[in-house]
Amino acid sequence: MSPRHGSGPDGMWRIGPIRLLAVVGVGYLIIVLTLAVMNVDLGLGGSPAADRPGPTTHLGPAFPTPDPATATPAEGGREVRVGSVATRPAAPSTAPPTTRPPATRPPAAPAAPMVVRSYEAESAENGLDNIRIFDCPGCSGGKKVGNIGRDMGTLQFNGLTARTGGSATVTIAYVNGESPRVGQISVNGAAPITLTFPGTGGWSSVGTMVVTVPLRPGPNTLKMFNPDAPAPDFDKITVAVR
Repeated sequence: MSPRHGSGPDGMWRIGPIRLLAVVGVGYLIIVLTLAVMNVDLGLGGSPAADRPGPTTHLGPAFPTPDPATATPAEGGREVRVGSVATRPAAPSTAPPTTRPPATRPPAAPAAPMVVRSYEAESAENGLDNIRIFDCPGCSGGKKVGNIGRDMGTLQFNGLTARTGGSATVTIAYVNGESPRVGQISVNGAAPITLTFPGTGGWSSVGTMVVTVPLRPGPNTLKMFNPDAPAPDFDKITVAVR
């Protein structure tokens, strides 16, 4: 006799073997169908998310794609170029600046010293033509030369030596006890220079007249005369020349 099912004496629900096999079979079929449905759903879902293309972003005209070799303005207005070595700022040079030594000039030759020399009027080295030599207590050497002028006497100083030539300062010591007298001087036979000699207050009082004349290197001559009127008497000349 087949086993029975239902509530037992102890109150527990009991199922027979045949019905138990039927329940287990139905449960297994449900599980198989569920797995099949899930497999079909996964097959229809496509590739995994990693293989699915993502949303495409299009850059319109308002957002142009930057060119790597095109300049892009940076902060402060400075132009920065990407990807071009030629446009990169040059590295600061570490070499020291080249400086030229200042040009040196040879020192200028020192000027020849000034030479001052006196020449007495009564010296025998001078040219004394129709003149007279007078005693003069106030004159250098106690003598003077007179009788010059009126186209009579002349006095010529010889041997005025200049080493380099050029302008010379000549100081003429003269004596004139009257009103101003006129005399002329000529250097090396050149055109004469006319000078007016003021009175000195007496025929033994000496005055001076300063004149600048050109001298050539070597010996020079200086002549005193007056073809029209008497000239003063002369004591000496002092020549300052290089």
